[in-house]
Amino acid sequence: MNLDVESLRTFSNLAQSGAEEAADSLATMTGFDSRVAVTKVEMSTRSDVEQQFRERDLVSVHIGFSGAIDGRTVLAFDRDRAVSLVEALVPGAAADPDSDLATSGLKELGNIMLGGFIDGWADFLGESIDITTPTYVELDADRSLADVIDAGEAGDDGPGSETALEGATAEGSSHVLAFQNHLETVDEAAGFYIYMLPTRDSIDRIVDAAGDADDALPAETFTSFSQMITEGSGQASADLTAMTGIDTDVDVSRLSFVPIEGVPMQLTDETREGVVLEFTGTPSGYIAILFDPESAESVAEALMPGMDADPAMRQSAIQEIGNIVTSGFLDGWADSLGTTIDISPPTYVDDIGSAIVDPLVTELAQTQEYAFLIDSAIVTPDETFTCDIYALPDEQELRTAFERLAPGAD
Repeated sequence: MNLDVESLRTFSNLAQSGAEEAADSLATMTGFDSRVAVTKVEMSTRSDVEQQFRERDLVSVHIGFSGAIDGRTVLAFDRDRAVSLVEALVPGAAADPDSDLATSGLKELGNIMLGGFIDGWADFLGESIDITTPTYVELDADRSLADVIDAGEAGDDGPGSETALEGATAEGSSHVLAFQNHLETVDEAAGFYIYMLPTRDSIDRIVDAAGDADDALPAETFTSFSQMITEGSGQASADLTAMTGIDTDVDVSRLSFVPIEGVPMQLTDETREGVVLEFTGTPSGYIAILFDPESAESVAEALMPGMDADPAMRQSAIQEIGNIVTSGFLDGWADSLGTTIDISPPTYVDDIGSAIVDPLVTELAQTQEYAFLIDSAIVTPDETFTCDIYALPDEQELRTAFERLAPGAD
């Protein structure tokens, strides 16, 4: 399976248009106007995909699909939002959200929304895609994504759905290529999410239909880069532990392909404190090391005890932490790629998350329409603090980095 930027653009456009069809179906059925907030093509580990499900209290509807392409779609709702949507569709269902009436309403909603989502892919391929009967599944912290997929498959006989998760996984790795859409109703940022997990052969078919470029790279190259990100996050975590004396773990690390204007939507509008740096070499780009205010206070106090009363010292501590974390994150890239990556002095930032990355996006938008967004999070077991890392490499220079990682490259 080979991938190129043009194929990724096609994936993104198809997922976006499919999600818009789903949003229109939702509005027609329930009266809730909604919009597609974020669409992204994501290469991450299975555990990271699972983590996104565990972070939220979700209920979901699963539908398998087969024909021109095979796989499985998952429509997941925040539980509170699911109740209000079902009530609009089936009045009285909210009185007992676990009743057959309520779950049947949610399955019907999923059937219509996911059916519209899949229709867009069928139109693009010019062939039919059949969908299975929807299955209702509750997600919780005790179930893995594989368990949830298995539970959905037990309720249908879709021929293409049996290996949806594994089929989208590169040979010999635990990485998954998935298409994620985050939709929200206009009246509030309530979340519901569409995940599409096609089989490996299905991805090949879409790539072929998109016009596979001569310079396309094996999917294993993207997997290798994703693994490099994970290792960089691990080194940053170790450096952060060494600096502060607080044990840390890498919570999530993933590589996403998103429209450039959608990058700020990946961050919430909550206040973040940290640093922004520019890195140059192969690749070049920008990186933001961000903490929530409580986390920033915790790491600064750990590095420089007793400096609470001196804002300048506190800012200096955060800049130093950001500098060290960035170095740990990027040094592994340089070693793996056989290049040199230099970083600028850290610039202190204190603003809402989306506003922090806006200037970085504006700069990159001058030369590219899409971005590869690297998203990692470092956490402490006792939740003392969370460190979020967002990296935005230049697309053309990242392409050069990919080529260095391609099988058979010198």
